[in-house]
Amino acid sequence: MSRKLRIAIDCRIADPRQGVGTAVLALAKALSDSNVTDQEYTFIVRESTKDWLAPYIYGPCKLKGMPESIFSTARAALRWVAPLRFIWKQLRGLTIRVPVSDSYVESQQFDVVHFATQVAYRTALPTIYQPWDLQHLHYPHFFSTAEFAQREKLYRFFCTQARFVCVQADWTKRDVIDHYKIEEKKIVVIPWGSVFDAYPNPSAAEIQATIEKYSLPDLFFFYPAITWPHKNHETIIRALYILKSHHGITQHVVFTGSSTNYRPILDKLAQDLGVSEQVHFVGFVTSAELQAIARVATAMVFPSKFEGFGLPILEAFYVGLAVLSSNATTLPEVARDGALYFNPDSPEELSQLMKAILVSPELRQYLIKKGTLAFRRYSIKDMALNFHQLYAETATLSSHDSGLPARFVAG
Repeated sequence: MSRKLRIAIDCRIADPRQGVGTAVLALAKALSDSNVTDQEYTFIVRESTKDWLAPYIYGPCKLKGMPESIFSTARAALRWVAPLRFIWKQLRGLTIRVPVSDSYVESQQFDVVHFATQVAYRTALPTIYQPWDLQHLHYPHFFSTAEFAQREKLYRFFCTQARFVCVQADWTKRDVIDHYKIEEKKIVVIPWGSVFDAYPNPSAAEIQATIEKYSLPDLFFFYPAITWPHKNHETIIRALYILKSHHGITQHVVFTGSSTNYRPILDKLAQDLGVSEQVHFVGFVTSAELQAIARVATAMVFPSKFEGFGLPILEAFYVGLAVLSSNATTLPEVARDGALYFNPDSPEELSQLMKAILVSPELRQYLIKKGTLAFRRYSIKDMALNFHQLYAETATLSSHDSGLPARFVAG
Protein backbone atom coordinates (compact mmCIF):
# COMPACT_ATOMS: atom_id res chain seq x y z
CA MET A 1 0.00 0.00 0.00
CA SER A 2 1.43 3.36 -1.00
CA ARG A 3 1.77 6.00 1.67
CA LYS A 4 -0.65 8.88 2.02
CA LEU A 5 0.06 12.15 0.26
CA ARG A 6 1.36 14.62 2.82
CA ILE A 7 0.05 18.16 2.32
CA ALA A 8 1.45 21.18 4.16
CA ILE A 9 -0.99 24.07 4.39
CA ASP A 10 1.20 26.97 5.43
CA CYS A 11 -0.72 29.91 6.87
CA ARG A 12 1.73 31.72 9.12
CA ILE A 13 -0.09 35.04 9.17
CA ALA A 14 0.30 37.44 12.08
CA ASP A 15 -3.39 38.07 12.86
CA PRO A 16 -5.67 35.29 11.61
CA ARG A 17 -8.85 36.37 13.38
CA GLN A 18 -10.33 38.24 10.43
CA GLY A 19 -10.04 38.47 6.67
CA VAL A 20 -8.22 35.59 5.04
CA GLY A 21 -7.82 33.94 8.45
CA THR A 22 -11.53 33.09 8.47
CA ALA A 23 -11.11 31.47 5.07
CA VAL A 24 -8.30 29.29 6.43
CA LEU A 25 -10.51 28.30 9.35
CA ALA A 26 -13.26 27.20 6.94
CA LEU A 27 -10.70 25.15 4.99
CA ALA A 28 -9.48 23.48 8.20
CA LYS A 29 -13.04 22.57 9.17
CA ALA A 30 -13.77 21.25 5.66
CA LEU A 31 -10.69 19.04 5.48
CA SER A 32 -11.07 17.84 9.08
CA ASP A 33 -14.61 16.68 8.31
CA SER A 34 -13.63 14.98 5.06
CA ASN A 35 -13.42 11.19 4.80
CA VAL A 36 -10.18 11.06 2.82
CA THR A 37 -8.00 7.99 3.24
CA ASP A 38 -5.16 8.78 0.86
CA GLN A 39 -4.10 12.24 2.08
CA GLU A 40 -3.14 13.89 5.36
CA TYR A 41 -2.91 17.60 6.06
CA THR A 42 -0.68 19.65 8.34
CA PHE A 43 -1.70 23.25 8.99
CA ILE A 44 1.41 25.29 9.80
CA VAL A 45 0.81 28.41 11.88
CA ARG A 46 2.77 30.67 14.16
CA GLU A 47 3.07 29.20 17.65
CA SER A 48 1.38 32.29 19.06
CA THR A 49 -1.78 31.68 16.98
CA LYS A 50 -2.29 27.92 17.49
CA ASP A 51 -5.31 28.40 19.74
CA TRP A 52 -7.16 30.12 16.90
CA LEU A 53 -7.16 27.03 14.67
CA ALA A 54 -6.80 24.14 17.14
CA PRO A 55 -10.56 23.51 17.69
CA TYR A 56 -11.03 22.88 13.96
CA ILE A 57 -8.14 20.43 13.50
CA TYR A 58 -8.95 16.72 13.75
CA GLY A 59 -9.40 13.63 11.57
CA PRO A 60 -6.91 13.75 8.68
CA CYS A 61 -5.60 17.14 9.83
CA LYS A 62 -2.75 18.03 12.17
CA LEU A 63 -1.52 21.36 13.53
CA LYS A 64 2.08 22.55 13.73
CA GLY A 65 3.05 25.76 15.48
CA MET A 66 6.33 27.35 14.47
CA PRO A 67 8.26 29.49 16.96
CA GLU A 68 9.27 32.22 14.56
CA SER A 69 8.38 33.65 11.20
CA ILE A 70 10.35 32.57 8.16
CA PHE A 71 10.84 36.25 7.39
CA SER A 72 13.13 36.67 10.39
CA THR A 73 15.06 33.43 10.13
CA ALA A 74 18.60 34.43 9.32
CA ARG A 75 19.90 30.86 9.16
CA ALA A 76 17.41 30.01 6.42
CA ALA A 77 18.52 33.03 4.41
CA LEU A 78 22.16 32.02 4.63
CA ARG A 79 21.39 28.59 3.19
CA TRP A 80 20.07 30.23 0.01
CA VAL A 81 22.85 32.70 -0.72
CA ALA A 82 23.98 30.77 -3.81
CA PRO A 83 23.31 32.47 -7.16
CA LEU A 84 19.74 32.06 -8.42
CA ARG A 85 18.59 30.78 -5.03
CA PHE A 86 18.42 34.04 -3.12
CA ILE A 87 16.64 36.80 -5.02
CA TRP A 88 16.97 40.52 -4.62
CA LYS A 89 15.10 43.18 -6.52
CA GLN A 90 15.47 46.93 -6.72
CA LEU A 91 12.11 48.60 -7.26
CA ARG A 92 11.58 52.32 -6.71
CA GLY A 93 14.70 52.39 -4.58
CA LEU A 94 13.49 49.55 -2.37
CA THR A 95 15.16 46.20 -1.83
CA ILE A 96 12.59 43.44 -1.96
CA ARG A 97 13.70 40.02 -0.74
CA VAL A 98 11.80 36.89 -1.66
CA PRO A 99 11.43 34.90 1.57
CA VAL A 100 12.94 31.43 1.56
CA SER A 101 11.87 28.24 3.27
CA ASP A 102 13.16 27.58 6.77
CA SER A 103 13.52 23.93 5.62
CA TYR A 104 10.68 22.60 7.76
CA VAL A 105 8.46 21.50 4.86
CA GLU A 106 11.44 19.93 3.09
CA SER A 107 12.70 18.11 6.18
CA GLN A 108 9.24 16.63 6.78
CA GLN A 109 9.06 15.37 3.20
CA PHE A 110 5.75 16.96 2.31
CA ASP A 111 4.51 16.26 -1.19
CA VAL A 112 2.72 19.59 -1.69
CA VAL A 113 2.83 22.97 0.01
CA HIS A 114 -0.39 24.96 -0.15
CA PHE A 115 0.01 28.66 0.58
CA ALA A 116 -3.57 29.40 1.55
CA THR A 117 -2.87 33.08 2.22
CA GLN A 118 -0.75 35.61 0.37
CA VAL A 119 2.18 34.72 2.66
CA ALA A 120 4.59 32.29 0.99
CA TYR A 121 8.26 31.51 0.46
CA ARG A 122 10.67 30.04 -2.05
CA THR A 123 10.82 26.24 -2.09
CA ALA A 124 11.61 23.48 -4.58
CA LEU A 125 8.56 21.50 -3.48
CA PRO A 126 5.39 21.59 -5.62
CA THR A 127 3.24 24.51 -4.46
CA ILE A 128 -0.25 25.94 -4.75
CA TYR A 129 -0.47 29.70 -4.30
CA GLN A 130 -3.56 31.77 -3.47
CA PRO A 131 -3.03 35.49 -4.18
CA TRP A 132 -6.70 36.17 -3.21
CA ASP A 133 -6.72 39.49 -5.10
CA LEU A 134 -4.55 41.94 -7.03
CA GLN A 135 -6.05 45.00 -5.43
CA HIS A 136 -2.75 46.88 -5.46
CA LEU A 137 -2.79 47.02 -9.26
CA HIS A 138 -6.30 48.49 -9.35
CA TYR A 139 -6.00 50.88 -6.40
CA PRO A 140 -2.29 51.62 -5.98
CA HIS A 141 -3.08 54.80 -4.02
CA PHE A 142 -4.36 52.63 -1.17
CA PHE A 143 -0.83 51.30 -0.65
CA SER A 144 2.45 52.85 0.36
CA THR A 145 5.34 52.60 -2.08
CA ALA A 146 6.86 49.85 0.04
CA GLU A 147 3.59 47.89 0.28
CA PHE A 148 2.97 48.12 -3.45
CA ALA A 149 6.51 47.03 -4.28
CA GLN A 150 6.38 44.09 -1.91
CA ARG A 151 3.02 42.81 -3.11
CA GLU A 152 3.92 43.17 -6.76
CA LYS A 153 7.29 41.43 -6.43
CA LEU A 154 6.13 38.59 -4.22
CA TYR A 155 2.76 37.88 -5.83
CA ARG A 156 4.36 37.61 -9.26
CA PHE A 157 7.13 35.37 -7.99
CA PHE A 158 4.88 32.99 -6.09
CA CYS A 159 2.40 32.74 -8.96
CA THR A 160 5.31 31.82 -11.24
CA GLN A 161 6.77 29.35 -8.75
CA ALA A 162 3.45 27.56 -8.16
CA ARG A 163 2.31 24.50 -10.06
CA PHE A 164 -1.20 25.89 -9.69
CA VAL A 165 -2.60 29.28 -8.74
CA CYS A 166 -5.87 28.94 -6.84
CA VAL A 167 -8.50 31.68 -6.91
CA GLN A 168 -12.10 31.77 -5.74
CA ALA A 169 -13.92 33.35 -8.68
CA ASP A 170 -13.76 33.53 -12.46
CA TRP A 171 -13.36 37.31 -12.23
CA THR A 172 -10.14 36.89 -10.24
CA LYS A 173 -8.93 34.23 -12.64
CA ARG A 174 -9.26 36.65 -15.56
CA ASP A 175 -7.58 39.37 -13.53
CA VAL A 176 -4.54 37.19 -12.79
CA ILE A 177 -4.29 36.17 -16.45
CA ASP A 178 -4.55 39.76 -17.66
CA HIS A 179 -1.99 41.22 -15.27
CA TYR A 180 0.49 38.39 -14.72
CA LYS A 181 0.12 36.56 -18.05
CA ILE A 182 -0.25 33.25 -16.25
CA GLU A 183 -1.40 30.40 -18.49
CA GLU A 184 -5.10 29.77 -18.08
CA LYS A 185 -4.58 26.03 -17.53
CA LYS A 186 -2.46 26.83 -14.47
CA ILE A 187 -5.25 28.72 -12.66
CA VAL A 188 -7.87 26.79 -10.71
CA VAL A 189 -11.15 28.28 -9.47
CA ILE A 190 -12.42 26.83 -6.18
CA PRO A 191 -15.33 28.73 -4.62
CA TRP A 192 -15.20 28.88 -0.82
CA GLY A 193 -17.76 27.80 1.72
CA SER A 194 -19.05 29.84 4.63
CA VAL A 195 -16.99 29.96 7.81
CA PHE A 196 -20.30 29.94 9.68
CA ASP A 197 -20.45 26.21 8.82
CA ALA A 198 -17.56 25.82 11.27
CA TYR A 199 -19.20 27.70 14.14
CA PRO A 200 -22.00 26.51 16.42
CA ASN A 201 -25.17 28.56 16.06
CA PRO A 202 -25.60 31.11 18.85
CA SER A 203 -28.26 30.38 21.41
CA ALA A 204 -31.17 32.73 22.09
CA ALA A 205 -29.40 33.77 25.29
CA GLU A 206 -26.19 34.55 23.41
CA ILE A 207 -28.12 36.62 20.86
CA GLN A 208 -29.85 38.59 23.60
CA ALA A 209 -26.55 39.10 25.44
CA THR A 210 -25.01 40.49 22.25
CA ILE A 211 -27.94 42.85 21.71
CA GLU A 212 -27.50 44.18 25.23
CA LYS A 213 -23.69 44.31 25.16
CA TYR A 214 -23.59 46.49 22.04
CA SER A 215 -26.92 48.30 22.61
CA LEU A 216 -28.12 47.22 19.19
CA PRO A 217 -31.12 49.20 17.90
CA ASP A 218 -34.29 47.52 16.66
CA LEU A 219 -33.46 48.31 13.04
CA PHE A 220 -29.91 48.66 11.73
CA PHE A 221 -27.71 47.93 8.75
CA PHE A 222 -24.63 45.78 9.26
CA TYR A 223 -21.18 45.79 7.69
CA PRO A 224 -18.38 43.45 8.89
CA ALA A 225 -15.05 44.80 7.62
CA ILE A 226 -11.74 46.16 8.83
CA THR A 227 -11.55 49.89 8.10
CA TRP A 228 -9.25 49.60 5.11
CA PRO A 229 -9.95 52.35 2.53
CA HIS A 230 -11.08 49.89 -0.14
CA LYS A 231 -13.75 48.52 2.20
CA ASN A 232 -15.46 51.84 1.55
CA HIS A 233 -17.27 52.55 4.83
CA GLU A 234 -17.45 56.12 3.57
CA THR A 235 -20.22 55.38 1.08
CA ILE A 236 -22.44 53.99 3.85
CA ILE A 237 -21.87 57.07 6.00
CA ARG A 238 -22.75 59.35 3.10
CA ALA A 239 -25.84 57.27 2.34
CA LEU A 240 -26.99 57.72 5.96
CA TYR A 241 -26.69 61.47 5.49
CA ILE A 242 -28.79 61.35 2.31
CA LEU A 243 -31.46 59.26 4.01
CA LYS A 244 -31.60 61.73 6.87
CA SER A 245 -31.40 65.01 4.96
CA HIS A 246 -33.46 64.11 1.87
CA HIS A 247 -35.90 61.49 3.12
CA GLY A 248 -36.24 62.20 6.82
CA ILE A 249 -35.04 58.70 7.73
CA THR A 250 -32.65 58.40 10.66
CA GLN A 251 -31.12 54.95 10.35
CA HIS A 252 -28.28 53.20 12.18
CA VAL A 253 -25.36 51.12 10.93
CA VAL A 254 -23.20 48.72 12.96
CA PHE A 255 -19.63 48.20 11.82
CA THR A 256 -17.70 45.20 13.16
CA GLY A 257 -14.01 44.60 12.57
CA SER A 258 -10.75 46.10 13.69
CA SER A 259 -9.93 49.75 13.11
CA THR A 260 -6.96 51.00 11.10
CA ASN A 261 -5.41 54.45 10.90
CA TYR A 262 -8.16 55.27 8.38
CA ARG A 263 -10.79 55.17 11.12
CA PRO A 264 -10.32 58.82 12.26
CA ILE A 265 -11.13 59.95 8.71
CA LEU A 266 -14.42 58.05 8.89
CA ASP A 267 -15.21 59.45 12.34
CA LYS A 268 -14.64 63.00 11.09
CA LEU A 269 -16.82 62.40 8.03
CA ALA A 270 -19.69 61.12 10.18
CA GLN A 271 -19.31 64.12 12.49
CA ASP A 272 -19.20 66.61 9.63
CA LEU A 273 -22.34 65.09 8.09
CA GLY A 274 -24.19 65.03 11.39
CA VAL A 275 -24.68 61.25 11.53
CA SER A 276 -22.17 60.32 14.28
CA GLU A 277 -24.90 59.04 16.59
CA GLN A 278 -26.10 56.69 13.86
CA VAL A 279 -22.68 55.12 13.23
CA HIS A 280 -21.55 52.38 15.63
CA PHE A 281 -18.02 50.99 15.38
CA VAL A 282 -18.01 48.04 17.80
CA GLY A 283 -14.58 46.64 16.89
CA PHE A 284 -13.57 43.00 16.79
CA VAL A 285 -16.30 40.63 17.98
CA THR A 286 -16.32 36.92 18.71
CA SER A 287 -17.68 34.40 16.23
CA ALA A 288 -20.84 33.96 18.32
CA GLU A 289 -21.36 37.73 18.52
CA LEU A 290 -20.79 38.11 14.79
CA GLN A 291 -23.48 35.56 14.03
CA ALA A 292 -25.82 37.13 16.58
CA ILE A 293 -25.46 40.58 15.05
CA ALA A 294 -26.03 39.18 11.55
CA ARG A 295 -29.15 37.33 12.69
CA VAL A 296 -30.87 40.45 14.10
CA ALA A 297 -29.72 43.03 11.54
CA THR A 298 -32.15 44.48 9.00
CA ALA A 299 -29.75 43.94 6.09
CA MET A 300 -26.06 43.69 5.28
CA VAL A 301 -24.57 46.53 3.27
CA PHE A 302 -21.39 45.53 1.43
CA PRO A 303 -19.94 48.57 -0.38
CA SER A 304 -16.41 47.24 -0.97
CA LYS A 305 -14.56 48.58 -3.99
CA PHE A 306 -12.51 45.42 -4.42
CA GLU A 307 -12.90 41.79 -3.36
CA GLY A 308 -11.22 38.55 -4.37
CA PHE A 309 -14.37 36.70 -3.34
CA GLY A 310 -16.63 38.24 -0.67
CA LEU A 311 -17.01 35.73 2.15
CA PRO A 312 -19.24 37.99 4.32
CA ILE A 313 -21.94 37.76 1.66
CA LEU A 314 -22.02 33.99 2.10
CA GLU A 315 -22.26 34.49 5.85
CA ALA A 316 -25.26 36.75 5.32
CA PHE A 317 -26.92 34.17 3.08
CA TYR A 318 -26.20 31.48 5.69
CA VAL A 319 -28.14 33.27 8.44
CA GLY A 320 -30.93 34.58 6.18
CA LEU A 321 -29.88 38.22 6.00
CA ALA A 322 -30.83 40.45 3.06
CA VAL A 323 -27.82 41.84 1.16
CA LEU A 324 -27.18 45.17 -0.58
CA SER A 325 -23.89 44.80 -2.43
CA SER A 326 -21.46 46.80 -4.45
CA ASN A 327 -21.34 45.75 -8.10
CA ALA A 328 -17.52 45.72 -8.05
CA THR A 329 -15.19 42.89 -9.07
CA THR A 330 -16.30 39.40 -7.93
CA LEU A 331 -19.39 40.34 -5.95
CA PRO A 332 -22.10 39.94 -8.64
CA GLU A 333 -20.54 36.58 -9.53
CA VAL A 334 -20.69 35.41 -5.92
CA ALA A 335 -24.11 36.75 -4.92
CA ARG A 336 -25.84 36.44 -8.30
CA ASP A 337 -29.52 37.35 -7.89
CA GLY A 338 -29.31 37.03 -4.12
CA ALA A 339 -28.49 40.72 -3.65
CA LEU A 340 -29.44 44.19 -4.87
CA TYR A 341 -26.48 46.04 -6.40
CA PHE A 342 -25.19 49.60 -6.38
CA ASN A 343 -22.19 51.51 -7.65
CA PRO A 344 -19.70 51.63 -4.75
CA ASP A 345 -18.98 55.28 -5.57
CA SER A 346 -22.64 56.28 -5.44
CA PRO A 347 -24.07 56.87 -1.96
CA GLU A 348 -27.20 58.09 -3.76
CA GLU A 349 -27.80 54.64 -5.26
CA LEU A 350 -27.14 52.99 -1.91
CA SER A 351 -29.48 55.32 -0.06
CA GLN A 352 -32.31 54.41 -2.45
CA LEU A 353 -31.77 50.70 -1.81
CA MET A 354 -31.55 51.21 1.94
CA LYS A 355 -34.82 53.13 1.86
CA ALA A 356 -36.46 50.39 -0.23
CA ILE A 357 -35.45 47.71 2.27
CA LEU A 358 -36.76 49.77 5.19
CA VAL A 359 -40.16 50.54 3.68
CA SER A 360 -40.79 47.15 2.05
CA PRO A 361 -40.70 44.03 4.26
CA GLU A 362 -41.73 42.10 1.15
CA LEU A 363 -38.55 43.16 -0.66
CA ARG A 364 -36.48 42.12 2.32
CA GLN A 365 -38.10 38.68 2.42
CA TYR A 366 -37.64 38.32 -1.34
CA LEU A 367 -33.90 38.98 -0.99
CA ILE A 368 -33.61 36.55 1.90
CA LYS A 369 -35.24 33.84 -0.22
CA LYS A 370 -32.98 34.58 -3.20
CA GLY A 371 -29.90 34.64 -0.98
CA THR A 372 -30.80 31.29 0.53
CA LEU A 373 -31.08 29.80 -2.95
CA ALA A 374 -27.79 31.37 -4.05
CA PHE A 375 -26.06 29.92 -0.99
CA ARG A 376 -26.78 26.38 -2.20
CA ARG A 377 -23.96 26.80 -4.69
CA TYR A 378 -21.40 27.02 -1.87
CA SER A 379 -20.35 24.22 0.43
CA ILE A 380 -17.29 23.52 2.54
CA LYS A 381 -17.81 19.86 1.67
CA ASP A 382 -17.49 20.61 -2.05
CA MET A 383 -14.51 22.84 -1.29
CA ALA A 384 -12.78 19.95 0.50
CA LEU A 385 -13.44 17.59 -2.42
CA ASN A 386 -12.01 20.09 -4.88
CA PHE A 387 -8.88 20.62 -2.82
CA HIS A 388 -8.46 16.86 -2.39
CA GLN A 389 -8.31 16.57 -6.17
CA LEU A 390 -6.11 19.63 -6.58
CA TYR A 391 -3.57 18.30 -4.06
CA ALA A 392 -3.41 14.97 -5.89
CA GLU A 393 -2.94 16.67 -9.26
CA THR A 394 -0.27 18.99 -7.89
CA ALA A 395 1.71 16.09 -6.46
CA THR A 396 1.59 13.96 -9.59
CA LEU A 397 1.84 16.46 -12.44
CA SER A 398 5.24 17.55 -13.58
CA SER A 399 5.79 21.26 -14.08
CA HIS A 400 5.54 20.65 -17.84
CA ASP A 401 2.20 18.86 -17.73
CA SER A 402 -0.89 20.32 -19.32
CA GLY A 403 -2.82 21.13 -16.18
CA LEU A 404 -6.02 19.96 -14.55
CA PRO A 405 -8.71 18.10 -16.46
CA ALA A 406 -11.59 20.22 -17.64
CA ARG A 407 -14.04 18.50 -15.28
CA PHE A 408 -12.18 19.93 -12.29
CA VAL A 409 -11.72 23.47 -13.59
CA ALA A 410 -15.41 23.71 -14.36
CA GLY A 411 -16.29 22.68 -10.82
